[in-house]
Amino acid sequence: MTKVKFMGIIREITQEKELDLAFEGTLGDILNLLDQKYENFKKTITDDNGKIKDYIKILINGESPASEDFYTYTLKNSDEVVIFQTIAGG
Repeated sequence: MTKVKFMGIIREITQEKELDLAFEGTLGDILNLLDQKYENFKKTITDDNGKIKDYIKILINGESPASEDFYTYTLKNSDEVVIFQTIAGG
């Protein structure tokens, strides 16, 4: 199973801490699936051009793929995806 964990504001949108999916495909595919499941999901994590917002982080097995690889990164059924918003202060 691919485990998807939601933290911070992303958890507020999904109302779930994590989700287990029988899934193999790209990260773009899983983001589209999550957008169908949760209202405003993609709108929250992407800008008007469809790029992941700077303050949204997506880790796959604890590592962040290069931003240009987000949508084409191939997930395996055993991967863990964590999606969260970074915290900034001033």
